[in-house]
Amino acid sequence: MYSVESELAEVLSVLGPLFAILGVIYSLLFLVALVSYILQGLAILNMSRARGLENGWLGFIPIARNWQLGKIAHEIEIGNKKITNPGLWLVLAPIIFFLVFIISYAALILPFVFSIASIAETAAPEAIAGPLSFFTIGMFFFVLIIIAAEVFWYLFLFLSLHKIFSQYEKGQKPVFYLILAMFVPLALPIILFMLSKRPLLPKATAEFAPVASPHLSGATSVYAPAPSPVESVVAESDEAGEGLKEGE
Repeated sequence: MYSVESELAEVLSVLGPLFAILGVIYSLLFLVALVSYILQGLAILNMSRARGLENGWLGFIPIARNWQLGKIAHEIEIGNKKITNPGLWLVLAPIIFFLVFIISYAALILPFVFSIASIAETAAPEAIAGPLSFFTIGMFFFVLIIIAAEVFWYLFLFLSLHKIFSQYEKGQKPVFYLILAMFVPLALPIILFMLSKRPLLPKATAEFAPVASPHLSGATSVYAPAPSPVESVVAESDEAGEGLKEGE
């Protein structure tokens, strides 16, 4: 006859190694997630510096890193429409997805719960057929809505990633990198970090290069504000003074 202590000891002898294995697995998963987070943050920081963008440190802040990733992509195309601020949509898309999920779930579950509660009070089990049919149909539309919201989210993410990959690679390599990022764990931060160490293609360099104005002696970045009229006058007077010195 077994005592409670002996049965507990037997259970612990079985569960002990299992908990140890789970602890190792969760520790490895945490380590992988941490390395992935740091690599992607460093990649965003390096890419921001290479493009002359400010606030590259946002790559280490959740949600804000999506904004910075959109600035690195600069602009994306959906059909014939250009999205000049994909970072905004990369921030809003997960928020929209979360709100759609909560609202849709509440609209589906609450009526069903209230219907079941009223049926329980009247003790009419056959009346459950109506609410159950409503719940089944509602679940179908709930899944469709969630899929649509998730597609909206990942559409901006994958288009932005493809644009970033295209700033470093030609041909089909950006598509190949995108497929790896979509289906292979840890691929995205490794690809971004690897590319952040490479120079931009000439086309991408021109996209982020300073644009000279014919009326100003200075140059302005595509993201930096133009010099004020006072600064322009001072710059022109300095150039004129240097010209007189050289003439003398």
